[in-house]
Amino acid sequence: MKKVLFALLISACFLSTKNAKAQFEYAGGGISLATGGEYKYNGYSYYNKSFGFDLRAVYDYSKKLQIVPDFKLYLPYKESFTVGGQAKTTVLAFNLNAHYILNSRARESYRLYLLGGAHFSGWFIKDDRVSITETLDVNEFKFIPGANVGAGMQFSLGANAIFFAEAKYVIAKTHQLVFTPGILFVL
Repeated sequence: MKKVLFALLISACFLSTKNAKAQFEYAGGGISLATGGEYKYNGYSYYNKSFGFDLRAVYDYSKKLQIVPDFKLYLPYKESFTVGGQAKTTVLAFNLNAHYILNSRARESYRLYLLGGAHFSGWFIKDDRVSITETLDVNEFKFIPGANVGAGMQFSLGANAIFFAEAKYVIAKTHQLVFTPGILFVL
């Protein structure tokens, strides 16, 4: 037990002497538009072609690299059928991206960046369509991992706010293009 306490004490001393930033510099959000997302389940197609809300934080790791976790919640996409019933798809996504700043020394008022990272989405599917041969009663949640690639820009709106806009392609089972403009605030 004494060895464990001694090891914890040494670790705490070592970690407290390291100069590190452990908080986000910016937080904010925006509006997202997803296009082209399609998920096939039991021979039927479900779509995510809707607007959503984006919440994000930005950690400046260095002058050329930012770490950006973000959470998106998309409004339900509903599809009605002529015989009866409807299919409703609601998607939420968590992304952990790295932004590589292309012009870190050129200008202070704007930044251009490339992005890449991990994508994790959850698709809530509710389908109660009626057809001549069958009636469906689907109520499922599907987890879909993937990757993001894209580009974006950030413009300074004064000392305490930044406008951002980015476009990214989600490489997953549900391939889609996502466009997100928004505002970040200095913390």
